[in-house]
Amino acid sequence: MKKVFLSALLCTSLASVAQQPVVLAKVDSNLVKTLFFEGLRDKLNENYGKAAESFHKIIALNPNNAAVYYEIATLNYRQNKLKEAEVAIQRSVSLDADNVWYWKMLAELYKRKGDMEALTKVLDQLIRLDPENDAYYFDHSNALLLSGNTTAALKGYDAIEKKFGSSIALTQARQRISLGAGVAVDQQAVDKVIKSEIGDVRSHLELAATLMQKKQYEPALSVLQKARLMDAQNYQVDLAIADVYKALQRNSEAIASLKSAFEDPGMPADQQIKIVMMLLSGSDKKARLGDAMILAKTAVKLHPTEVKLMALYGDALYEQDDLTAALAQFEQVLKSTDQIYGVWERVVIIQIRQARYQEAIKTADAALSVYPNQAILFYYMALALHRNHQDQEALKNIKNCLQLDGENGIYLELYGDILYLTGDQDGGLLQWKKALAGGSTSKKLIQKINEKKYTE
Repeated sequence: MKKVFLSALLCTSLASVAQQPVVLAKVDSNLVKTLFFEGLRDKLNENYGKAAESFHKIIALNPNNAAVYYEIATLNYRQNKLKEAEVAIQRSVSLDADNVWYWKMLAELYKRKGDMEALTKVLDQLIRLDPENDAYYFDHSNALLLSGNTTAALKGYDAIEKKFGSSIALTQARQRISLGAGVAVDQQAVDKVIKSEIGDVRSHLELAATLMQKKQYEPALSVLQKARLMDAQNYQVDLAIADVYKALQRNSEAIASLKSAFEDPGMPADQQIKIVMMLLSGSDKKARLGDAMILAKTAVKLHPTEVKLMALYGDALYEQDDLTAALAQFEQVLKSTDQIYGVWERVVIIQIRQARYQEAIKTADAALSVYPNQAILFYYMALALHRNHQDQEALKNIKNCLQLDGENGIYLELYGDILYLTGDQDGGLLQWKKALAGGSTSKKLIQKINEKKYTE
């Protein structure tokens, strides 16, 4: 795992960036205000496609709205669309070069990309905007160091000492240069740091990150173990150790370290959510599902009222096919908030899978009262009604669904089923053929078309 660690760049993380005060640029219409806050609502509910739609409508009305480009950038970042996020946030800083939040996000992007040259230029701007924040100066010098410009990094540390005075952090930063001057770090030099009484947990984390950059995992582990002796329960140390174990392919120990981090009350719920979501995504998510379950369960115990964690634990249970437990978890979430769209959808799906069609109909109806423009909710409503032999009502709902998304093959197939069962056999066959043309290729659909009749 490639990991670039900068001394205080936590201040530029998206967790804090997302909390910036909302400032709209020259809003002069109620329409723009409405679209903006609809977009924010959908972003909060992680309905990123709908949020993006609102923000892009604003751009069509007001192409010089820096705040909206920022929101588009955060949406893309959360979906790992880094190129699109970079384009959007660069537009923001070009429109408003004095907004520190925009520069922070751009710094986060370059940090993640590992583009140290671009990062130093962004940090120049952050220093311009906040010249008394020593963290930006440290980050600037560290970025120079990571880009291989040791001479400039040393000059930067000298400038920090001149402006802010000497400090342990500065001593450790210079020490990292002496340790990292070569391709490999001498083990004796690492041992010297471990035995030294100088330094703190943060400086050891930074040194370990430098060693990780050089793929010197065992020395990094030694440094982190020293840090753990300094602070026996520090989630940042545990997370760093987990990264080392993962690099060493010692997966069981990596998960143990992650669990230790999750048990620390100081670990933010947002960070726990990000890690569990990572385990629940990707092509190997089935292999990692057990680990995700352990961590999600630990996180929920620590943060029992954090609804996003509760929903994520429900997702893990759902992925394990423990539908009854997942449903109970999701229903607990809905008692606290109706503003997490994905929870509504999961509840309806589970109720349909468990043949609890009357309950599914009620849930879909309640969900539509909150999210009236979601085609798939009309689809699930229609499906539950269809399965409950209420085809006339199902027909109304599938038509509403198709008004919102008229080209989805799954929706068209259900429309065909309902038409056939309500007596319009030719219409049903036509919709099945449209579904096939739209990309649906299930064996059951092909059988319906070939045999010209409905199949359960």
